[in-house]
Order: sequence, then C-alpha cells, then structure tokens
Amino acid sequence: MVDTSNLLPQTPRLLKVPLIILNVVLWILGLVLVIVGGICVSFLSNFKDFTNAADAKSALSNLTTGIPAGVLVIGIFFVIITVVGCFVAYKEKLVGLVIYCAVMLILLVILIGVGGKALTLHNDDIINEVGGAWEHVANGTKNNTITHLEKFLKCCKWASNSTDSSDLCPKDGDKIKYEGDYCGDSLSSQFSSKLYAVGAAGLAIGIIELIAILFSLFLIIRICRSPRTRSYDQY
Repeated sequence: MVDTSNLLPQTPRLLKVPLIILNVVLWILGLVLVIVGGICVSFLSNFKDFTNAADAKSALSNLTTGIPAGVLVIGIFFVIITVVGCFVAYKEKLVGLVIYCAVMLILLVILIGVGGKALTLHNDDIINEVGGAWEHVANGTKNNTITHLEKFLKCCKWASNSTDSSDLCPKDGDKIKYEGDYCGDSLSSQFSSKLYAVGAAGLAIGIIELIAILFSLFLIIRICRSPRTRSYDQY
C-alpha cells in the first residue's frame, strides 16, 4: 500500500490560508453576480407584460424570469456563504467546514445549471422565438405592449420585413420616432451579450468554487488527522 499521508500539507494553516483567499475572491464575484442579476432583473422586468401577452414558451419565460432571478439569488448566497467559509476556515471548525462544503456543492450544481442554461438559450437563437412572439402580440389585441417596449428600447418595428405595423411605433407629433432602428437588432445585441456573459461567468466562478471545495475537503481531512482537544469542534 502507498502511504498518502504526506501528500497533504502537514499543518492546517497551509490549507486554510488559500481557502480564505479563494473565499474572498468568491465573495467579490458574488457581489458581481448580485449586481449583474439586479441589472438583468431590472431590464427584463419590462418584458413581463409582453411575455404574458405572448403566452410565452418555457424558453422565453426562463429568459425573462428564471435566469435573472437565479443569478441574483446565487449571488446573495455566495456573499453570505463565503463570509461563513472564511470564519470556519480561520477557526478551523470541523463541523462548520462540513456544512460549508455541502452548501457549496449545492450552489455549484445550481450555478452550473444556470450558466449552462444561459449558454443554451444563447446558442438556440432565442431572438427568433422573441421575434415570433413579437409579431404575434403586435397583430393581436394587446399590441399596446409593443408600443411600451419600443419606447423602452428606442426602436421601431421588429425588422424591415416583419408584419408588425409601424403605427405602433412611438411618435413625436406626426413623425415616427426611431424609424430604421429595428427592435430585433437591438435585442439581438443585448440578449446575446448578456446571456453569453452570464453563462461564461457562471462556469468560470464554478471552477473557482470547485477549487475552494477541494481545499476545504483537504482541510477537513488534515484537521481530522491532527491532534486536538475535545472542545476543538465546538462553536
């Protein structure tokens, strides 16, 4: 049998310092997720009436509600759990580290799921689905929703060959505002960049989180092997 006892650092300190540093990095990234999630929720809240009027499919509903809210909630949890992680690592609390590992594993799975979903929506060309819903609403009884969105996005019509009428476009007196600025082009650039950024950031943070989990597991093993008093694991 190969003796693996020397593969880990001989003192917990050599493990807890990198773990604390990783938690500080994740705390900062958690704040970034909170900010990005808040911006996305604020931006996409303008599409709530549009989503309801279009009887939106699951992909469009996920785009306007699920993904932004998921990013915001994950960011809040990161801010909290990383502070706890720094404390239990510094104090070398065995039970606290085990709980920290379990929560971080759950967050890792959720984060990869949200990031992967964002990348999938980006690759599946969600803009085409939004375009179909846009024309459906524009030619229906709730087309005032389109006027509201066109004012918000500062655009007119979905595309040059779309069936939605320019009568719905915002007007300045008798003149149509934003003529030639099509909403499809505006949303394509904004959705694609935001979704890709959320997906890429989620996967990148997931990698850092996985490293932090490994360090915490190594720290747990080393603490278990180190001599300590009976009151060592008490809070």
